[in-house]
Amino acid sequence: MSQEVGGEGPMAVAFARDYTWLRETQPDLAEAYCLSYVRGLSKAEALGRLGVEERRLRCLPIAEAVEAGLCCEGRPPLTVHAMSVNGWAVIVEPTGCRATRPESYRALSAETELVSVRVLMEHRYEFRWVIDGVLQTFFDARTPGLRRGTRPDALGDQMLSVGLSEDTPAPDPGAAALALAERVTGVRIRSSHLAGPLLGAELDAPVTLAASAAHPRI
Repeated sequence: MSQEVGGEGPMAVAFARDYTWLRETQPDLAEAYCLSYVRGLSKAEALGRLGVEERRLRCLPIAEAVEAGLCCEGRPPLTVHAMSVNGWAVIVEPTGCRATRPESYRALSAETELVSVRVLMEHRYEFRWVIDGVLQTFFDARTPGLRRGTRPDALGDQMLSVGLSEDTPAPDPGAAALALAERVTGVRIRSSHLAGPLLGAELDAPVTLAASAAHPRI
């Protein structure tokens, strides 16, 4: 185990190689996704904070959402999914990034903690760490030396351990960001977590990933 950050206990040991399975087993999902971890919330609570009404919740396979996004000619239908792993609610957005909006991550992290990894392959590899609405650390995994937040250097040692260095570009910045997320949360995401239907819902008022990439939010 490694150093403590934020008084939440020792960090998990994870490396970028632990997440190469995403590109190998689900290459379409690996192209664009947002994965957000929220400590201490149930799946329904996390989705509710993201603006999903309980009556709209149902079981949704992620694979179908990804396929629908690939097949559509215009904006992809936006869905959000959630699962519970080791005391954290993990929100999966296979075609969107609502959790990265400031108003959303503030709501999700109120009185708790959030870690978010957003990937739009070849465009953005964002990492966010938020505690009770306050952005602690934000950076793009392609340029890990450019960090913002109230504690931009708090994860410096852990970033180096997963291959996020200013001097040497990470071969797979998405996998490195996911490994860092595991070090902060203690939650390891495996391929089996994404294989079956998850509690989720379709989202209204979609915002395309391409538009969000052109106007990034922190």
